Amino acid sequence: MTQTDMQHMQQTMQLGIVALETSRIAQRKTQNADLKRFATFEVQEQTTLSEVLRSMMEPAATSATGSAAQPSAGSGATAPAMQMDGQSREMIQRLQNTQPGEAFDRQYLQGQMEGHRGLLQVQTQYLQGNPQNREHVNVAKMARGVITEHIALLEDIQTKMK
Repeated sequence: MTQTDMQHMQQTMQLGIVALETSRIAQRKTQNADLKRFATFEVQEQTTLSEVLRSMMEPAATSATGSAAQPSAGSGATAPAMQMDGQSREMIQRLQNTQPGEAFDRQYLQGQMEGHRGLLQVQTQYLQGNPQNREHVNVAKMARGVITEHIALLEDIQTKMK
């Protein structure tokens, strides 16, 4: 694995863990049905993506499947959380401290929009760098497609909330 491949995976995981943690909070607190559904999908997606990226970094980890993978996903969420930058930690703290309601929903939505745009930029830059590892390229292409769909969904939810 090249340094570029590793950097791509680390950036994707760092941004993904923020999306995961904020979506876990939103599952409990959001009052908007569309955002609640989005948060649930995001938790599932980020958990799966994290497992895929971890298995690419640690090939022996690919044997974990089904329910056996769940505990590692939950416990693994704390290690990358320590690597979050201060801005990400602050956003998570703000969401935790904001009461359920319109203000929470808007904060969560804005954070997801920014996070997904960041994730899209990471995938696009990686793919434009002419990477050679087919497995990494395919993951980046699939992630880019899903991220683009999520941005469109978030924009639709934002329009409905206005």
